[in-house]
Amino acid sequence: MAEDIEFYGKWMRDRAFEQIGHLYPTVELPEDQGGGEATVIAWLWARTVRSPDPSWGGHVPLVRSWVLRKAKKNKPSVWVEPIVDRKNRKIYYRLREGGKPLKGTVRQGVGTCIGTGAVIPGKYIRDESMNGRMHRRLIAIVAEKNRRRMYFNPTAHHISISQSSQPLWRPSQSMNRETNDLVSGRGYGFFTWSDLFTERQLAAMSAFSDLLVEVLPILEQHARTSGLASDGMRLRDGGFGAAAYADAVITYLAFAIDRCADYWSSITTWMNSIETTRSTFARQAIPMVWDYAEANPFSSSTGNWLSQIDWVQKAVAALPATGYGEILQRDAVARIAEVPSPVVCTDPPYYDNISYADLSDFFYVWLRRNLSNVWPDECATLLTPKTEEMIANPYRAGSKEAARQHFENGIAAVLKQVALVQHPEYPATIFYAYKQQETKQGDTASTGWETFLQGLVDVGLRITATWPIRTERPAKLLAQGAAALA
Repeated sequence: MAEDIEFYGKWMRDRAFEQIGHLYPTVELPEDQGGGEATVIAWLWARTVRSPDPSWGGHVPLVRSWVLRKAKKNKPSVWVEPIVDRKNRKIYYRLREGGKPLKGTVRQGVGTCIGTGAVIPGKYIRDESMNGRMHRRLIAIVAEKNRRRMYFNPTAHHISISQSSQPLWRPSQSMNRETNDLVSGRGYGFFTWSDLFTERQLAAMSAFSDLLVEVLPILEQHARTSGLASDGMRLRDGGFGAAAYADAVITYLAFAIDRCADYWSSITTWMNSIETTRSTFARQAIPMVWDYAEANPFSSSTGNWLSQIDWVQKAVAALPATGYGEILQRDAVARIAEVPSPVVCTDPPYYDNISYADLSDFFYVWLRRNLSNVWPDECATLLTPKTEEMIANPYRAGSKEAARQHFENGIAAVLKQVALVQHPEYPATIFYAYKQQETKQGDTASTGWETFLQGLVDVGLRITATWPIRTERPAKLLAQGAAALA
């Protein structure tokens, strides 16, 4: 199966390149760099707003950092220098090596007009974005040849091609504007899930999605040819023949498309320390990003299609090849009650830390399009269910107190069921990593921990052991300069 995921993933890549490869042009190398062409890794964009300073009047960039490559042992820094033409009130961009880069033009949501030095208030930026007046400018192009990163000035040709994209489908479902975990809730004019993607990114996502429909009958035919039963039984119905096998491979290919969404949105950023793109979910939220990196699906660098296929096929290859398991999407209390003497291992929600369902819609809108025929029950709703989600969410519950009661009562119901039916010879295992955040008069309190531990005791469970578990990669954004879980 892992080999088939790789094989059909490459087939999809080739078909997609036939359809949309023209949207991802190469760059011409100068003679001093060997000549010829190089494949673009990413196009780097900056969001812009019209300056509130009437003496300027034109759009100005909102850039967190102009640095594309930090200085290394044998390499100078590379950065974008904005050239301000005050006479014509225009800004141009060119690359520089070495020297002292300029400071970014936005910090904590407040900008600075690069033309006049005037402050651009955060409310002004949000108002411009909410009213559709925030634009974008290409500020640099990153390419690769012979495993070497190269940087290029923006060109009219590349700008024109990026604007010629016509996506065949877009996720028009509304984002939740009531939570700060989503950029839509921060007042920046993102109303639907499609607003998180550029037109070219939507064209790529919809192209690969459509290819799932095209590859399914080919997959099933090949499976029959290889000797699997032609019983017509789908995977969701417990089938083990050709149709079920095709459904399984399609499911994993759809997972690869979801991984692409993570790398192909306008919330991805450029990491100048290691010269690569960072995915949308650098943390458990979708924040506002000012300058972002648009990856090339057909490159051989981070964020390309085949690298997402590689992640999925490696995961499948590492799974046990024998045995049988069953997974059901069920209410936790009901599921625990259905199994005689279960051994419970659970990772429950962390009080009010993360809006899981709202964030999951980022992936679900694509999964639903790609897998509604394979998994119709799981993809029956337009968006993920929200009402019964077991988190302390004031905007959904109506108040902070109602949210607390919803969480505590829900957790208590699950834990009570665990205490009743958990296998007596094995411990129930619970992962709970709540980040304390409430401080009063110098003392740090942790309502989430207190609530959860009290709930364990109240239902008759007893804590017999605790294990610290390292959960984050040191290079991950969460672990850098923060109190990340260790």
